[in-house]
Amino acid sequence: MNNWENIEKLSENRLPARAWFHSYDSIEQAKTLNRAESQGFMLLSGKWTFNYFDHPEKVPAEFYRAPMTGWGEITVPSMWQMEGHGKLQYTDEGYPFPIDVPFVPANNPTGAYQRTFSLPADWLKRQVIIKFDGVETYFEVYVNGHYVGFSKGSRLSAEFDLSPYVQAGDNLLSVRVMQWADSTYIEDQDMWWMAGIFRDVYLMGQPQVHLHDFTILTEFDENYCDAQLHITCDLRNNASHLAQGYQLQAQLFDGDKCVAEQHNALSVQRHTSSQFLMPVTQPKQWNAEQPNLYLLLLTLRDSHGEIISVVPQQVGFRDIKVRDGLFYVNGRYLKLHGVNRHDHDHLKGRAVDMARVERDLILMKQHNINSVRTAHYPNDPRFYALCDQYGLFVMAETDLESHGFANVGNISRITDDPSWEQAYVERIERHVLAQKNHPSIIIWSLGNESGYGCNIRAMAARCKALDPTRLVHYEEDRDAEVVDIISTMYSRVSMMNAFGEYPHPKPRIICEYAHAMGNGPGGLAQYQAVFNQHKSLQGHYIWEWCDHGLLVHDEQGRERYQYGGDYGDYPNNYNFCMDGLIYPDQRPGPGLREYKQVICPVNIGQTAQDDVLLVENRYWFSPLSDIEFRVAYLVDGKILAQQTLTLPHLLPGESEALRLAPPQLPVGEVFINIEIIKRSATSYSEAMHALGHFQVLRQRAPLREPLPLQKSGLIRNETQGHQQVISGNNFSLTFCRLSGELVSWLVEGEEIVGRAPHLTFFKPTIDNHKQEFEGLWQPYHVHLMQHHFRALRHFSQGEDIVVEIDSTIAPPVFDFGMRCTYQWRITPAGHVTLNLSGKPYGNYQAIIPKIGLDFGISKRFKQVEYYGRGPGENYADSCQSNLMGHYCQPVESLFENYPFPQDNGNRQEVRWLSVEDENGHGIFIQPHRPINFSLWPYSADMLQQAQHINELETSDYLTLNLDDQILGLGSNSWGSEVLDSFRVYLKPFNYGFTMVPFQTAEIATADLAKFNVQPVVEGALS
Repeated sequence: MNNWENIEKLSENRLPARAWFHSYDSIEQAKTLNRAESQGFMLLSGKWTFNYFDHPEKVPAEFYRAPMTGWGEITVPSMWQMEGHGKLQYTDEGYPFPIDVPFVPANNPTGAYQRTFSLPADWLKRQVIIKFDGVETYFEVYVNGHYVGFSKGSRLSAEFDLSPYVQAGDNLLSVRVMQWADSTYIEDQDMWWMAGIFRDVYLMGQPQVHLHDFTILTEFDENYCDAQLHITCDLRNNASHLAQGYQLQAQLFDGDKCVAEQHNALSVQRHTSSQFLMPVTQPKQWNAEQPNLYLLLLTLRDSHGEIISVVPQQVGFRDIKVRDGLFYVNGRYLKLHGVNRHDHDHLKGRAVDMARVERDLILMKQHNINSVRTAHYPNDPRFYALCDQYGLFVMAETDLESHGFANVGNISRITDDPSWEQAYVERIERHVLAQKNHPSIIIWSLGNESGYGCNIRAMAARCKALDPTRLVHYEEDRDAEVVDIISTMYSRVSMMNAFGEYPHPKPRIICEYAHAMGNGPGGLAQYQAVFNQHKSLQGHYIWEWCDHGLLVHDEQGRERYQYGGDYGDYPNNYNFCMDGLIYPDQRPGPGLREYKQVICPVNIGQTAQDDVLLVENRYWFSPLSDIEFRVAYLVDGKILAQQTLTLPHLLPGESEALRLAPPQLPVGEVFINIEIIKRSATSYSEAMHALGHFQVLRQRAPLREPLPLQKSGLIRNETQGHQQVISGNNFSLTFCRLSGELVSWLVEGEEIVGRAPHLTFFKPTIDNHKQEFEGLWQPYHVHLMQHHFRALRHFSQGEDIVVEIDSTIAPPVFDFGMRCTYQWRITPAGHVTLNLSGKPYGNYQAIIPKIGLDFGISKRFKQVEYYGRGPGENYADSCQSNLMGHYCQPVESLFENYPFPQDNGNRQEVRWLSVEDENGHGIFIQPHRPINFSLWPYSADMLQQAQHINELETSDYLTLNLDDQILGLGSNSWGSEVLDSFRVYLKPFNYGFTMVPFQTAEIATADLAKFNVQPVVEGALS
């Protein structure tokens, strides 16, 4: 039987798992924590000789014993598909081959890797270890023609002893890697199918007598004041004789100061254990907000007192305990505000470099995230050290998922098969033993979406035996039989509220929620309100961190991101991999900015007193001594005055009144903005970093005089064949008498209309509405609703001309729709007021995407100014990160360029807006009540039809959407539907606005903004 199809053989000659660390020759080198300076370290990453085969037996026999000529090269680490070999495929849960456990395709894609390395003669006196930190999926190692061993477990480190096979001078290393193995059945995570040596490979030449492994535990007294540091060390002696007179020294440093020290004299046999119990007085505690780290040095000396090796390890004093159904870190209650993170790079696939990993963690910290779930496999070992340093609580998930068995009706098929127990248990065992010394890890997760059964129970038992100090998680243990935390996925807001009202005896988290696919997720504030309300709801992790798009360029050099199906792969789950808070190139998306605000660690609330706000410290470990509040007073969207305030003594969980000192405020709509600033610099941000912002309405807009009526000559109303033309001194509007459409609007000879304005009840589908599109809108042809002209009336009303158009807007095939009226009122001055109304008929009761106007305007307009919610896009259920204000932006900045084209760029609660060209000519738009607007360089049809960004073709006009109602976002690409309060239906509507052409030389937008047609009384922000 092939080793790669034998579940009884998980490896051969692979060394037992141990803590991940490096030894150094001196204390000075050890303090650098730079592995490149470590003892006997030789990095083998770089260019390797490579050839790709479609069958493992096609690898030539001489490959294992002789350098190959005529082959190509490949970069290590990398995924070979990203280097032009083999095929890419994306599936969410389906195996890309027939389920026939434990067999995989005979034509098993195989990569043959080869390189030489040179060893000095003194390396032959050492134990030479080779370490692979990640190889997908199955690999065999050969050195100088000798078979060394094999390993499975793609995202777990593997070590082999090369000492019997190496020689002084050049050595030939050959590695055969196969994409498929029996282990693939438990590595079916939601991501691209790829293969290769995707993490670093390196040698470690360690002395014959060396520190082989160690375990660190920190234990506090009952008051969390003083602590003890427990260290258990495992020393090995590979020499043939007993090593006597040795000494192992443990020193704990706080900066340059040694705060604890002990020495153990010992004789080192083949296996020798040495323990330290070191009291530490009032240690600085480690948590995600204050990641205080000490440096432990374990120095091994020989009988002459000479240093053999120094092992550094950063230590965080941290414990986690469960009490009365809640968990505590260092005796403090907390909630985990987290994200699920895959390894992904838009150019390299899963072969992410550490610069990108570190950038991910910095972005998380900058956006108030305090926890990360390593979904769904262990990360590069250096990842956990970075979490220690930056401060992130880690749910460390092991490399296990058998989701594909759901397709054959039994997701638990191998999870509940005792013959797979060893394969399952080894996964958590290798993971725990490798990463056990990191304070950032507070939860071990047994895996993901593999059903439930005897092997999960065995994993949990082994995990707790290895490490009883941390919590154990596994979401599909639905009854919390063996886990310490009960977990769910994608529970709706109402369900989470029920969970909170009727708490489980064990603490609860929601390990995946708020599917961040495309434009979204919506509803984060509503979820957070429930989380904040119930103590038993102690954590939540958004799915997920990063879009998994792969960047390519088309024949014209335009960028596009590839998804499933773009490589001829079938079956596939298309763009379901594009579900992150950041774009593939690590740019933060609107969803991440919204999440940052929703989980802001300082909350501002209103009180009964106008000039008193309530500040709540939502940190779990930190006072607000380093926080200042920048207060700005806005009148009609513009800042009138500013001040800075502090509350230095507010402790975690406490609230206190913040008294404002507002200036004398003029008549107008008054908002108070409060920005939360962290004054000192941190490892992840510069000084004066903004944590979030809040806005409260202090004074509603008063009644204002209407727009001034300017008499500028006579107004003419003429019927010219099939056209109705209303004109004045410097303008004309032309309506088609056959369709009722406004086909032209000239001002000073310049055209405004690029495409006739139309009422519409559909907009380009966002990912989070695809289920509604496929289940409701497409079957009922809502996206195909047709405009049928019924009547045109025109008459004088005082000095104005009124044109009324009746139109029925309805889909083909069915007997429902909306009977609508466009009422245009044109003044002699050229002011145009449009009132829009409609009444539904028929029996369509389901939600619709929107009620609004699609107006194509001239592309000459380059600048937009508005008073509304901004500056970024916002929707009814995703608006916390944007504030009411007066904004001026270039047209192109209003478009959010999602890698999968869809509706975007909405701005809510708009009191007025204007568009302006380079000459200062423009249109001022004054809604009768606040509206939504967006502005795109593409048509709605283009955004609906395009599947990639390079397929977008700019239209010959700008699409200005002036919308009365917009459906909320939700996260129903795989999660919560839009909440009831944010839904839109085919119901009667009536809204409108006045449009005033202007020239800067005559009248400025700011002057027009002083007037309102009707009082603004809606859209107050709380």
